Amino acid sequence: MLPVQSALWGHTDSIKCLPILAKEGSKHNVGGRDKRGGLLVVYPGSYYKWNTLQLLVHITVDDASNAIPFDTTCLNAIKELRKAGLLVKTDVKKQELLYRACHPAAKMRFEYLAEWDPDSLMTGTRKGLPYIHCIINKYQCLPSFTMYLRTSLKYYPQQIGCLFQKDSDGETAIRSAIEKH
Repeated sequence: MLPVQSALWGHTDSIKCLPILAKEGSKHNVGGRDKRGGLLVVYPGSYYKWNTLQLLVHITVDDASNAIPFDTTCLNAIKELRKAGLLVKTDVKKQELLYRACHPAAKMRFEYLAEWDPDSLMTGTRKGLPYIHCIINKYQCLPSFTMYLRTSLKYYPQQIGCLFQKDSDGETAIRSAIEKH
C-alpha cells in the first residue's frame, strides 16, 4: 500500500495529509510514472479496482454525526489536489468521479465536482449508460437519484435536467425512475 493510499483509511487527520503525500509522491514517481504520487494507482484489495482518487470522492464514515465533517475534510483534500494540479478537470469524466461521489454522505464532493464540470452531468457515462441511469439501476437509492436530478436541473433547466436521457434500450431516465422508485 502506498502512503497516499494509507491516508484514506485513517481518521480525518490522515486525509488532511493526503495532498502532501501525493505532491511528494509525484516528485518521486511513487506508484509509477504519471500516477500522480499514487492517486491513479488501484487500491490493493479493491474489489471494484478503484484507484485512490476514485476512493477519495466515494468513501464515507459509518457514524452519521461525523458525515459532514468527514465530507468537508475530503472536499478540502480534493481542492488542494486540484490547486496542485494533481486533480485535473478531465479526471471528473475519465475517472467517473461525479458518478462515484453521488451519494448523500459525499454531497459536498459531488456538488463541487458538478460545479467544476457540469457537462459530466449530461455526458458522463459508465459502461455505456448515462450516469443518471446507472444511479437509478445500481443504487436504487432515492436520495442519490434526487441529488443527481436536483444538480442536473440547476445546470440544465432548459433540458429538464437529465430526465429525458435514454439508456441503451431507449428508455428515458424519468420512466426508469418511476418504475424503480
